Amino acid sequence: MKWNGSSKEVSMILRKATYTIALVTLLGLPTATLAQQTTPAPTGAVSFLTKAEPGQYRGSQLVGVKIYNAKDENIGNVNDVLVDKKGMVIGVVIGVGGFLGIGEKNVALPYSAITWSDTAPAAPQPSAGAPAPAGTPSAAPGTPETQPVNQVRDYPARGMLAMTKEQLEAAPTFKYASEAVTQ
Repeated sequence: MKWNGSSKEVSMILRKATYTIALVTLLGLPTATLAQQTTPAPTGAVSFLTKAEPGQYRGSQLVGVKIYNAKDENIGNVNDVLVDKKGMVIGVVIGVGGFLGIGEKNVALPYSAITWSDTAPAAPQPSAGAPAPAGTPSAAPGTPETQPVNQVRDYPARGMLAMTKEQLEAAPTFKYASEAVTQ
């Protein structure tokens, strides 16, 4: 049998087959998988992220997060986040010691040394029969005492570190590359 079609027709048939295969593949994927995909870009271009997932933090919001120890004592605050040339977070710079930033020193730890928590600790409740602290609003009968809170955060509420404040204060001072060269 002899084919009488042109190369244009062959090209059109191959293109339709490719589109059909792509459509069938997409329809077979679960919806959750599609939500986590990046937006496809032209060949050789960068793909764009279209949404952050829970547990992915905004780097700008990590600075200032309080770090606590196992006794639930604030032992420092995040002052900076260290990122390598490939974009991997490698460390967290924590400010420890001092008073109101005076006398504080920077200590750096691997990012993985800190356990990040998306939920803030529960506020201490007054014991039964104890009067509420002055200035505490009381809820009117039949009204909710708290407002609903968005449970998904773009930054952690706190970091937990298995060290004491004294151990952090005794740790070597962290120097940025630019500081190490000039000093």
